[in-house]
Amino acid sequence: MVKIAVLSDVHGNATALEAVLADAQKQHVDEYWTVGDMTVRGPESERCLTLLDRVHPTAYVLGNHEENYQKVMAANPNTFTKPKQIMATVLTAFDRRQLSSTHFERLLNLPMTVIKHVGPLTIRLQHVLPTVASGHALAPTASQANFDQAAEGDVDIVIYAHTHQPIMRYATTGQLILNAGTVGLPTAINPHLRQPRANYLLLTIDETGLQHADYRAVDFDWQRAITIAQNTHLPYFEFYEQTLRTNTYQYAPSAVAAYNTQHDMAREARKILLENRH
Repeated sequence: MVKIAVLSDVHGNATALEAVLADAQKQHVDEYWTVGDMTVRGPESERCLTLLDRVHPTAYVLGNHEENYQKVMAANPNTFTKPKQIMATVLTAFDRRQLSSTHFERLLNLPMTVIKHVGPLTIRLQHVLPTVASGHALAPTASQANFDQAAEGDVDIVIYAHTHQPIMRYATTGQLILNAGTVGLPTAINPHLRQPRANYLLLTIDETGLQHADYRAVDFDWQRAITIAQNTHLPYFEFYEQTLRTNTYQYAPSAVAAYNTQHDMAREARKILLENRH
């Protein structure tokens, strides 16, 4: 029997990650898998990666925010100008100032998928679809056809991330599809389901298959996480603070666009992109 902690969407929130790792240790976890977005939006991406190094994850996959490191490095300052592209440029630059060269190189070279064989099961890890790390294809209310596409191939279980919502459902052909939720930015649409807890998924697998999928929600000091973000002068701090304080999604394109205009973030992003070219 093996116990596996599945971690996703930490988003640089080391306070939440510490709480999750402490809980996982109490559950006698044997192995750790990560499913993307360990970094960006929160204040402590480097510390998150250092904490993960201590538990030696056996799987890392590319999230859309790690993918942004690649996009920003290659971006044209004259065309990379949409509101969220501007935000991605500024936030990835914030991360790069703190990330070690070893960690940054790792993030630049993450695979889109990882296949794990545990007991009789073949399990694929992916941030969204097998070939796409972003978008809304696998939102909780997405069509069954999208989830069938996510589970294509010779697999028994698919584990994805990105939605920040714990999910369990099936493909038409019977594959189990799981989402661990988010460690670092918990949100919910229904006000009665909002809670400031870090989510992760604890899988127990034995020689006969999946014995248990435990969706865990762990208390963490979210006020401390906000204080750290403020003290480190995290860009777009207000969005991060309100997400943690209200457990509602704050990064809507219209809100980001308004913030960019108010704070002249386009000029800051352009400066960063021009520096990347030298």
